[in-house]
Amino acid sequence: MTSRKLWALLLVLAGAALPAGWVHGQQPLPKPTGYVNDFAGILSPDDEAAITRVIDEVRAKSGGEMVVVTLPTLLGRTADRLALELGRGWRVGRSGQPGDPARNTGLIFLVVPKETSATGRGALRIETGLGTNTFITAAEAGAFADDFVIPAFRQVDYGQGIRTGVTALARQYAQRFGFELSGDIPPLPERRPPRGYNLNGILVPLIILAGLISVFGRGGPRGRGRRRNFPI
Repeated sequence: MTSRKLWALLLVLAGAALPAGWVHGQQPLPKPTGYVNDFAGILSPDDEAAITRVIDEVRAKSGGEMVVVTLPTLLGRTADRLALELGRGWRVGRSGQPGDPARNTGLIFLVVPKETSATGRGALRIETGLGTNTFITAAEAGAFADDFVIPAFRQVDYGQGIRTGVTALARQYAQRFGFELSGDIPPLPERRPPRGYNLNGILVPLIILAGLISVFGRGGPRGRGRRRNFPI
């Protein structure tokens, strides 16, 4: 066996000996510690206790499982991929027979604070199970993040953001399964009104665009070095 083939064989064997994902720069998933997993250390004991109470009540009254995960980094993945792998790897969401309304009604609430992120940008992902999608769509989860979570994150108050976000999601479970949240449930801030259509804001850009097309669509004014001033 030549030395080149020997080195190739050694590299293959070394790669096989590494934990899954390390070859591609991915770090292994952590083991769950409960329904609130603060690996980034951004929650106070009071925050963690308040979040846990809401999660426990939802699970007791509906069977739905909400799992909060904070991590210092994305472990070499995108936020959506990491949240999906956590949900699958940790088996979040109760199994059940077809027709069971609580089947697969889990979600992952993933947070990576910007202070520890490798890129200096934080990450937030709410990944819902197949059953949860029936009453919390991807668009609704994004709206909850924008309205209830991100405003607090911008003030570097991760505890408040997660508490408020979990409460908003818990109310969706309560509405779907017909129960009321009890105990010390924090009030939600008033949501932003939906954006309406501003006809002037739509028509004016269209008129300008039509004028540009009429001028430049035939090649535009001729001259050396002349370029289009809008993306093709």
